[in-house]
Amino acid sequence: MLEIAKKVAVRAGRKVVFLRKRGLTFISKERLGDFATQADITSEEIILRELRKHFPDHNFLSEEAGKIDNHSEYTWVIDPLDGTTPYSSGMPTFAISIGLIREEQPILGVVNLPFLDSLFWAERGKGAFLNGKKINVNSKKELIKCVVGLDVPYIGRRREAIERQLLPLADKVRYPHMLGCASVGGVYVAKGILDAYLHTAYPWDYAAASLMVTEAGGKVTDYSGKPIDWSKDWIDFFASNGLIHDEILSLIKQ
Repeated sequence: MLEIAKKVAVRAGRKVVFLRKRGLTFISKERLGDFATQADITSEEIILRELRKHFPDHNFLSEEAGKIDNHSEYTWVIDPLDGTTPYSSGMPTFAISIGLIREEQPILGVVNLPFLDSLFWAERGKGAFLNGKKINVNSKKELIKCVVGLDVPYIGRRREAIERQLLPLADKVRYPHMLGCASVGGVYVAKGILDAYLHTAYPWDYAAASLMVTEAGGKVTDYSGKPIDWSKDWIDFFASNGLIHDEILSLIKQ
């Protein structure tokens, strides 16, 4: 399953990079400021076609296509193009994310950052890897020395996110950094580039990256410190190196 997920993530990544060079077609969604591109749709078609060919009895949850329920114990959770805003703006921080959940726990994850030639993957109990080399979270303990990533959701919920996440941390950390892509935030924690990452969004934004964080020695919870409930449609996601986890939780709870 891992090898198939890796291959299709690479294939989809090549396609979205090609499509950005060629020019983009934008597709507006219901929420103000939310949109997709033809690359989102094409990438999803590539991924679903390949995964359904190999695993026709599995469930699928994908950002654009929605849910395909085959009453399986396995659910593939897919973001065919995470970070559509940076992607469409010409920035490198976008990703293809493919996660596999069994019994409400991620067991496999692949995140491809195609513009950066960075393929991350993890299997439960087997560690996290970047381009074949094992990765680990960093060991920073002092919040003032930490770079913390965060992002805001769609228009209408951004003020709430800023007040809840950014303001309590703004003067407590070395720098708060917005990425525009939850998958990148997660894998950057796993790689030790970021010390923590916070965001509120959908399961497909985190299913793959969350496993990489825990397999790299980090910690993942919701904003109350509880394990992620992957059955929810809207998730508070907090990943860290584990050493600063409780301190950040105490700040955003105030």
